[in-house]
Amino acid sequence: MERRSVSDLQQHFQKILRDAEGDKELVITHAEETEGSKLGDNYMSIVLRTKVTGRRGNGEVYSGSFMTKHYPRHRAIAQVMRNADLFINEAYVYNQILPQLGDIAPRCVFADENEIVLADLKDEGYMVMPRLELLDLEHCKAVVQCLAKMHARSYALKRKDPKKFEELMSSTIEAVFPQDDAPCMGSSMDVSINTAINHLESLEDTSDELRSAIEFVRSLIGKSVEIMKTLVLPGQGKYDVLSHGDAWNNNILFKHDAGGHVVDVKLIDYQIPRHVSAAIDFHYLMYSSAKAAVIDENYDEIIRSYHSALVHHLGKCNVPEGDVKGMSIDWFRDELQKHHMYGLLTTFWLVNAVLAEENETVNLDDFSADFLEEIEKFTPVVTRKKAERIRFVVLHCIKRYRSKETVGK
Repeated sequence: MERRSVSDLQQHFQKILRDAEGDKELVITHAEETEGSKLGDNYMSIVLRTKVTGRRGNGEVYSGSFMTKHYPRHRAIAQVMRNADLFINEAYVYNQILPQLGDIAPRCVFADENEIVLADLKDEGYMVMPRLELLDLEHCKAVVQCLAKMHARSYALKRKDPKKFEELMSSTIEAVFPQDDAPCMGSSMDVSINTAINHLESLEDTSDELRSAIEFVRSLIGKSVEIMKTLVLPGQGKYDVLSHGDAWNNNILFKHDAGGHVVDVKLIDYQIPRHVSAAIDFHYLMYSSAKAAVIDENYDEIIRSYHSALVHHLGKCNVPEGDVKGMSIDWFRDELQKHHMYGLLTTFWLVNAVLAEENETVNLDDFSADFLEEIEKFTPVVTRKKAERIRFVVLHCIKRYRSKETVGK
């Protein structure tokens, strides 16, 4: 991707900031652009940080720092990955949906199908937690509470004005598991399952439990894409909500107090918005980003934390009492049961990104338009860390959500 010249950068930010700040006389006198993320931390876009200085129309000094996501038009695989749809989605969410839902994301100063410009919250103390370390109990609870706030507010909008909610959601695009047969990211799901099997078979564990689990995973080959397409069909449940769609560690910003405790959470990267069960976001977060010990020891506590926050925000949004009662904790546990395969299958997909060491990260610029053929030949490095994570999630999912009779079928 070619960088803009300093003068072009200044003119671009002056134009969008005049609109964002409501100051037609704002002048940007300096703009400096640097890399906004490392390889392996962002796969579907190019991220740059821009610091600007200037003066307002009233003569006051103006300064700001912004994060810009660019559509990677130069990538040969952009069409296969449906990058254009992802950017259309995100611009639409920032421009049309999030203004209805309040303070769950950084301020958006500009968004279209080519770039998303957000306020850089780094100077305010927000940060992404180290990807390889995964999230502890406090951070997991903070995220599910933020997701619950988003889910509750979206449900309140749906309940108050069903027509408006339907109009908002009808303009979003299912870019990952679309109902058509054209190439998409979801087409690589079976490749990730084979990779997961390779990892599981690399372990020295020869127990019947693991062998049975491997056979169950193997039985998903050829079925996984259809399973996922079914799970993401919009509006199947009475209490379905707007889901974030990609709530993993690198799309979560945390702010901490002086003691290191979480005081706020912001969610970013709204490229996969859906009208689906709240359980999908919960499974995706937990199986992608929570420490194994947290899932093992605190899973039910986190479910209760999510549900308590959901009820709290439903109440604040004046959702009818009958609906709040209907969205009981038993209802949510039932939703988790119905949608557990979403969490399991996305684990096979995400683990290679979440737990990739710096020397294992994939550069999507290296792939051609024949991505789906190339990715089948691409073999991620088998590591013990990834193998142990896959084993843990598979066994947890089987024990928690699948009866003995269903394993291996």
